[in-house]
Amino acid sequence: KREMEAARDEVRVMTAHGAKGLEAPIVFLPETTLSNLGRGSPLLETQDGGFLWCGSKTNDCEASAKARSLREQKAEEEAYRLLYVALTRARDRLVLCGRIAAKAKEENLKGWWSAIQAGFSHAEIAPHLREAACGDLIATRYGPDPEVLGADAADAKAADSPLPDWTARDAATDPLARFASPSDLGEAEAPLAPSPLARVGGLGRFRRGELIHRLLQILPDLALDARAAAADILAREPDLNADQRAEMAAAALGVLSDPQFSEVFAADGRAEVAIAGTAAALPAGLSISGRIDRLVVRPDRVLVADFKTNRPSPGRIEDADPAYIRQMALYAAVLAEVFPGRAIEAAIVWTDGPKLMAVPEFLRAKALAELGSKS
Repeated sequence: KREMEAARDEVRVMTAHGAKGLEAPIVFLPETTLSNLGRGSPLLETQDGGFLWCGSKTNDCEASAKARSLREQKAEEEAYRLLYVALTRARDRLVLCGRIAAKAKEENLKGWWSAIQAGFSHAEIAPHLREAACGDLIATRYGPDPEVLGADAADAKAADSPLPDWTARDAATDPLARFASPSDLGEAEAPLAPSPLARVGGLGRFRRGELIHRLLQILPDLALDARAAAADILAREPDLNADQRAEMAAAALGVLSDPQFSEVFAADGRAEVAIAGTAAALPAGLSISGRIDRLVVRPDRVLVADFKTNRPSPGRIEDADPAYIRQMALYAAVLAEVFPGRAIEAAIVWTDGPKLMAVPEFLRAKALAELGSKS
C-alpha cells in the first residue's frame, strides 16, 4: 500500500517505480544484482519514429541493429532513473542486497549492482567503507552504525520529546481564504434521494447541466444561422446517445431563440465573468469570489443572470432554492459597489421551459438579512 499508519509494526513491499514520492526510515533493496533478462518485443522503434520487425539479434541487419541498440540504451537509462528513486527513499538507513550464482564472479555483474559498486569505489567514498557483521554475513557499511534500541525505546524517546513552540500558537490567517463562494454559503435545499436510474448512458443531473452551460457560454457569440451547427460539439461526448445530445442542444437553442432572453444574450453581454470583492450590504468580514454566467452592462443599469438546469423548474421565483436567491443577492450586492449609481437587476434563466425569472430586490435583501443573522 502507498499509505500506511506509521505506528503499525509492518513492512511495506513495493516496486521501486511504485515507491516514487514516498519515504521510510529504513529501506531494503533486496534484488540489485538482477539484470534485464527479458527478450523484448521483436517490434523495434527506429531513431526517426519508424518501426522494424526482427525476431532475434542474430537476424539483425544494420538498421535493426541500430534500433535494438537504441532500445537497450533507453532501457538502461530508465533502469538508472529507477535506481535513483530506490536509493533516495530511505530517511535513516539504506540496505543494499543481492545474490549471485555460486560460480559467478562479482566483477562481471552488470545492472544496478555494477553502478552501486562503482559508487562505493569512488575516491571520496572508498576510504570510509568498513566490514561489519550482520548475523552470519559480512556486510560493507558506510556511515555510522545503527543504534540498538529495545522494543519500547522508540516510543519512550518520542514521549519525552517536548512539543515545539509553534504547536501552541494559532496558525496565521491565509489571505486567500477570506473569499467565499456564493454557492457554498448557507444551506441549500435538501436534495431528493437519487434514483438508481438517474445516470443512464453517461448522463447524470450535474453532467447535463454542465454541458448545457457550455452551450449557453459558446453559442451566443455566434451568428444565429451558425448556432445549430455549433451545437454539434456535443458529438465529442462519445458516451452520450443521439437523443441525449439532441435534448440538450434543443434546451440551449430554445433559450437563445426565446424573445424574453434577448437582453440577457445581447451582443454586448459577457459570459463567464469572474467576480470577487465585498460590499456594505454583506455581513461584516465577508468577501465573495465567484463566476457570473452572463453579465450585461448598460449606461443606466446592470443585468446579472445565472443559468439553472433543474427539471422541473419552479413556477415562481419564491419557490426557487434559497441558495439560488442568496447567490444572486451576493452578486448584485458586489456589483452595486462596482457600478455605483446604476440599477442592478438579477435574473435566473431556467432551461426547463425555458423561463426567465427576475429576482426582485426584496427577495435579495431578505436573503442577505438571513445570511447576516447566521454569521
